[in-house]
Amino acid sequence: MIIPVYISLGLSLIVRIFVARSSRKGNDNNIDVIPFIVVFMLALIGVIGLEDPLRIYGLSLSQVPKCPWKATFFVWVIAFFMGRLANFVVLYPTSVIQEVLAKGDINPGGVYLSLASYPKLTGLVLGLPMVYSQTFMEEFIFRGLIVSFGNWFYGLFAMSPSLVSIFSIISSAILFGITHFIPAFRCFRGKNIIIPLYAFVMPMLLGIAFSVLNQTSYSLWPGWIIHFGLNYAGFVWNKASGVWELKNFRKKPKGG
Repeated sequence: MIIPVYISLGLSLIVRIFVARSSRKGNDNNIDVIPFIVVFMLALIGVIGLEDPLRIYGLSLSQVPKCPWKATFFVWVIAFFMGRLANFVVLYPTSVIQEVLAKGDINPGGVYLSLASYPKLTGLVLGLPMVYSQTFMEEFIFRGLIVSFGNWFYGLFAMSPSLVSIFSIISSAILFGITHFIPAFRCFRGKNIIIPLYAFVMPMLLGIAFSVLNQTSYSLWPGWIIHFGLNYAGFVWNKASGVWELKNFRKKPKGG
């Protein structure tokens, strides 16, 4: 039951390559590196582990029924509404974010940018596979590889298995938070510290929740499902609301 996962992941990467090629034709000059990263990671782990990389992290369809669905749905609901609340506060017209928006220094994410020129319905359809592969990559790296490395590293200090697991999960979550914090901090340095702190704390807490749920099913499915659901729901929300229009996150020409 692992082949359908590979097929769906492969199709999602093909869509990314197609969209990237279309963007380059429009003189966007953006290169989507996610297909290369995903293929490289899978090949590397397959060679090192001498085993199917998806099976190592429980990503077969047979593991899906073992997911803690009630807890998974609860985490998604809480995180989604907290995100919408934060968006409302952050994007309030008097917020400093308006200044940064006008300069084009921030954007709603790579998927949104890649599909910004597509009609809404087409963008929503193409967004599904693109978010699918993007969230897979992040979950495979942070809740998969980094947690596994942490288990090995902290195990060298003769800690108890429970402490090893705790330290691995927290370390992975902190790194996940940092990857979101750094871009926000660079944008708002000297202007606003609340937004970068939120960009650190929220992903960090979600990273911990994802890892805990993953452990209950011995797979990356719970975290990946929530992560995909949050990112795609946010993508749909942004498309429907029209908050992020092209003119808002592209730099204005001089004298314009």
